[in-house]
Amino acid sequence: MGRLNDSLHVAGTLSSDTLVIPAGTLVNAGVSSIAAIGAEKLDHQHQRVYAQIGTAASATQVIHYTVGTTGTVYEFKAGSVTACTGAATITVDLRKNGTTMLTAVITLDNANTAYIAEAGTLSATAVVAGDVLTVVIVATAGGGTLGTGLFVHCKIREKAD
Repeated sequence: MGRLNDSLHVAGTLSSDTLVIPAGTLVNAGVSSIAAIGAEKLDHQHQRVYAQIGTAASATQVIHYTVGTTGTVYEFKAGSVTACTGAATITVDLRKNGTTMLTAVITLDNANTAYIAEAGTLSATAVVAGDVLTVVIVATAGGGTLGTGLFVHCKIREKAD
């Protein structure tokens, strides 16, 4: 096999029977915006948001159904527009098929700051086709006042095929 140890510019069309591109050579900027790469060859990122208007209330809500063959949960956060006062608490859990994915639920109480989301620590991150992610909220007034405007965010990436 011959070797060219210098730069090469081809003004016309370059064709070959086989083209081997070294790993790390082709980067995002090298892919045309009209490349029409099939969705099955890409990872899909989902930003799931669940929110309650008004005073926080206990609830269980499906936020994601995994369609891709495999995926990863990268982030889970919760916060409120106004914080709880007194002994009131809001706990937020992320569950996969009914089992928690967190080392501990996120607890929002009078020590939290309005509009600042608290991050949960993920103990499990993998998802596969058919997995259902739910958010479980338990709102307990406990002699205080529950926060308002509860919001939850979950970032998930999954393979299309």
